[in-house]
Amino acid sequence: MIKRQNIFFDNSLDFNVKGGGIIEHDTKILTLFLNGTRNSNSLCLIGERLEWIPWIWMEFEKEKLEKLNEINIVCLIGDLTEFFRRCQKKFINVKINYYQYNLYQQIDFIKNSLINKTSLPAQCERKNNIYSSIGTMRLNRYILIKESLEKGYDFYYPAISYNISKYYEYQIGQCLGTTMQSPNRFEARRIFKNNMQQPEFNKKQIQFLSDSYINFVTTIPNTDWLKDQEDEKYFDSILCKTVPFMLCEKNSNSTGPELLGFLPYIGFDLKSDSIDNPVLRWKSLLEDNEHIFKDKERVKELYDKNRHVIDHNYNRLVNTDWEAERLAQFDRLPTFIKENLNSLK
Repeated sequence: MIKRQNIFFDNSLDFNVKGGGIIEHDTKILTLFLNGTRNSNSLCLIGERLEWIPWIWMEFEKEKLEKLNEINIVCLIGDLTEFFRRCQKKFINVKINYYQYNLYQQIDFIKNSLINKTSLPAQCERKNNIYSSIGTMRLNRYILIKESLEKGYDFYYPAISYNISKYYEYQIGQCLGTTMQSPNRFEARRIFKNNMQQPEFNKKQIQFLSDSYINFVTTIPNTDWLKDQEDEKYFDSILCKTVPFMLCEKNSNSTGPELLGFLPYIGFDLKSDSIDNPVLRWKSLLEDNEHIFKDKERVKELYDKNRHVIDHNYNRLVNTDWEAERLAQFDRLPTFIKENLNSLK
């Protein structure tokens, strides 16, 4: 009987580095379940580069992987087509299969946004050029906060300790090949005085999003192997008919989550959106578009250019039967993958 093994890239995954890895010696068919919001599926600084942990693991277990008959890649959020192609090139004697089920995770973000539809203002007067409210700190968000302080943007963010600042400044310096800047402490600038749970916060911030032309979307940083892993910040922007500006993976502004039927927004200067180095890409995108962010007339002009995209994406979000689309994706999966996903419930 052919030995099958499943690996779920979740927060509890132990790569067992000291013990030689996690692929069992007699495994012939390996199925990888990849979700884009887990510790085992995030970035890691290696020298001067931010590397994707699943790919580092594949390099570590390369000899075992080369002896397999088959590898199944199951994408549970976003698009892993490029990762699938890279695996095909690396393991030329192994059959590589790719299965797309991005709504497994993203439907929750969509539903969480649609819950707030009743909170949309009857009329909105867009008074603010740009908007960003940051909760959990991440590298791209740290870069955005520093930019907001330097340029005087009216953003909201949590307190940042000296050690957290030092951690991110080290990553920035390594990725840019420059001397590390001095860490600092940042006092919190909160949009609401009282602490609240995420659902309540998301509901109350709808008014602020609706008052703004552009919202900065900074999902969990990832490499270019995982694309279009948009979360509720992106879908909230669509709901509020606010234009999202993406500080995410490469070309995330010019492609958009087309798998979900949304169109990309236009009018930004995106010459830096294809830069491989994520830190350089994020910093350059902010610099290239500063002239838009600070100019009310330019912001209005960009917004008017996007009216057809804004309307299309809003209608796609609010009028789609997302549960039916999720089930259709699920039904196209092989039985053995369905059984494993059902066991997670």
